[in-house]
Amino acid sequence: MVSPCIYRGWVVLGIATLLFMTQKGIEVSWGTTILCFQQDEDFPQSTLALLGTPLSVFLAFKVSLSNLIYMALFKYGQLSLRQFTALGVSLMVLGLFLTSFADSPQFVAASFGILSGSGTGVLIVCTYIVIALWFPWSHRFHVFSTSVLSAMDPLGITVVNVVVANMCADPSLGWRWAFRLCAAVFGSMGSLLLAVFGNPPIVSSEQQEAMPNEKSPNIQKPPWSVRSKVVIHGIWAIAICCKGFAYFLPMVILPKHLIDLGYKEVDAVKVISVFGTVGAIGQAFASLVGDYVKGYIMVANLVAATMLTVNNIIAAYSTSLTAVYVYCAVSGFFLGPYLAGYYAVNNEIMDGENIYTLFLTMRLSKGVGATVGPYLAGHIRDVTGSYQAVFLSIASCFGMFILATFLLICNKKWRYLKS
Repeated sequence: MVSPCIYRGWVVLGIATLLFMTQKGIEVSWGTTILCFQQDEDFPQSTLALLGTPLSVFLAFKVSLSNLIYMALFKYGQLSLRQFTALGVSLMVLGLFLTSFADSPQFVAASFGILSGSGTGVLIVCTYIVIALWFPWSHRFHVFSTSVLSAMDPLGITVVNVVVANMCADPSLGWRWAFRLCAAVFGSMGSLLLAVFGNPPIVSSEQQEAMPNEKSPNIQKPPWSVRSKVVIHGIWAIAICCKGFAYFLPMVILPKHLIDLGYKEVDAVKVISVFGTVGAIGQAFASLVGDYVKGYIMVANLVAATMLTVNNIIAAYSTSLTAVYVYCAVSGFFLGPYLAGYYAVNNEIMDGENIYTLFLTMRLSKGVGATVGPYLAGHIRDVTGSYQAVFLSIASCFGMFILATFLLICNKKWRYLKS
């Protein structure tokens, strides 16, 4: 029989997953939103680089700066996790609603970028903490619970892209009502999460730091030196910075890339739908098997990143619609294991030590890469007239991730051999 607290934990996890799915759909539908902006009389002279700036600001606050906001409020405001959740939802909804009245990219950057970005970041941080409390590291579904939070993101990308595209195509609705609808849906889901929030069980730091995949518990491994800790955190920061750059860009540039190739907007919507659907399948599969491959998540990321590197190199020189569909299917599937271990992989890097500093490093570095990506991609497109160089830069970033991850795996194996 399932205990009441675990049952509530599953309910919290389910609603949080839907909330994450909606947020990711709003975020990644920016490529479709840019097409809507270009048809609006308030944005006639805006370049692609300028229209990509609000997303860059959003990602900067969501992934990086929101961590500082969270730590400051946690230290000086002494807010509870429930209050942090309410704050995050409120800022996200307010930003979306104000964006619906925007008349310039600068207004959008302030409302959507700063307000919605800050709210989303705070919400994500406290949600991961809450889920890790409901499902601590000793729980048999820890990897599943922390990875399934984003498992439905590709489905959210598919649904929101279709909704935004259809509303933009309807003269009586347009992108402004699309933002208002997103605000209403997100606010409703956030209110539901607050209603079932409950009081997650508290576990000791020893339980959370325990290494589940330790094969030889009696082996005494040498302690991590300060120098090795700094080097490992630096390598991990570089890897995740490249990951942040490479992960977000394909879904942002594909709609405009297809238009450049001479295809219709409806084709762009279908392509993103394939990307999202296959991505949901890949990530759901990776989430289900995650607890059975503890200790090998870094290796799985290495294999997935290799396939993504090859896929982006091929995409840079492909122009057919069929090739774009294949690109989306391959990218969507292999981003599954690449993303499923978002939180759990930090337990493998240093044998269960320094999990939280590695997680914080990951979020900050990912924000740097994700912030640079949209603006740089738009600038390259404005200068060169195509996205070929962007696809090659994505492949290069995945290549850097492969190298950095390989170094971390080798370092861990060497430490094991020395013990």
